[in-house]
Amino acid sequence: DTQLRPIHFDRFPATSRSSTSSVRKSQRKEMLAFRRWFCGRSSGSFNSRHMAFSSTKTVLPQKGWPIQMKADVQWGDQDAYMHVNNTQYFRWWESSHIAYLQLFGMMMKGNALDEKGAIIARSECSFLRAITFPDTVTVCCRGTTLGNTSVSVEYLLKNGAGEDCATGCATIVLYDYIADAKMSMSDEMKAKIVAIEEQAASI
Repeated sequence: DTQLRPIHFDRFPATSRSSTSSVRKSQRKEMLAFRRWFCGRSSGSFNSRHMAFSSTKTVLPQKGWPIQMKADVQWGDQDAYMHVNNTQYFRWWESSHIAYLQLFGMMMKGNALDEKGAIIARSECSFLRAITFPDTVTVCCRGTTLGNTSVSVEYLLKNGAGEDCATGCATIVLYDYIADAKMSMSDEMKAKIVAIEEQAASI
């Protein structure tokens, strides 16, 4: 059996450029999918399923970081106050949790043609220390809990000196963009995520 190991990136993986029209089309499709999911939360039919979802959450170890990514701070990441703008932190969060999802076969295409995609239902950031150019940060991500159709993650951002600069968390809903519907998390997928987290905790 192949041993599962945490992934450490020296740099963020390069991304291919898409045309403006295709990117906007992908963004519109993701927004429509999120609206359908979010609006369904307030319906009576969803509430009964949500009760079952809440009672079957799997709590993960939260002792290691399966994803640790390096990123160079760009001069253009800064704002008029000469520190990295708040929006950049959420871009780092997004890149790290996509890498995390890919560990168990999700978001492999990373666009609206993905049969195994995901939607961010909630994302938060607590800013602890300002980051300035030049610097190289480390972005960490791990799972905290698993539900029937979602995974909750937390983040940690460190500067080049190893100081904690931000923490955050997010709830990510698994979504099939082809079927235009939420995805259920199989027992096999849950077992793989638990194994990934346990491996990270042992290092």
